[in-house]
Amino acid sequence: MKSIFMILSCLALSASSGCASGRIHERSYLRAAAVSGADNSSVTFSFYDEGVISAQGEDIDSARSCAELKNGRAVFTGYTELLIVDGTDCCKLLEHMLNSWKVSPSCMVVYSSDGGKLLDEYSAEQLRGIAEQAVKKGISPECDVITVLGKLCTGQCAEVTELHSDGTAGSRIIY
Repeated sequence: MKSIFMILSCLALSASSGCASGRIHERSYLRAAAVSGADNSSVTFSFYDEGVISAQGEDIDSARSCAELKNGRAVFTGYTELLIVDGTDCCKLLEHMLNSWKVSPSCMVVYSSDGGKLLDEYSAEQLRGIAEQAVKKGISPECDVITVLGKLCTGQCAEVTELHSDGTAGSRIIY
């Protein structure tokens, strides 16, 4: 009798654990995103386990939907480490990314005139490393999304790391 109770208990516990086989593979986990264009309508995504996908839409959300169609999976943004912006209308963009896309508060915000090309040429890990080294060496200030958004909301501009196409970094004011 005790063995039957133990078996039923184990089955009930395993059935209620909440982990379903394959669920983690139903999504693509975003590591870095480059956003540019009017109304932030162009995106380039770099994923943890997959390559780079570029997409366009009427706005950032429709561009994301297009990228999901191209990739064949939903995009999970909660682990995003790096946002590459083109420097225009950043306050509205970062608010949207933080509140709607739920990017990590530690996600770094950097500037590049062509972030999509950077993500094609360098890995997201390498670009984040360049930005972190620029901060450590005093080339640019801390540029996590919370810090940058706070500066944009209070002062209309913020200084962030600028990533160059040759793999170097500088500092840039964004608005």
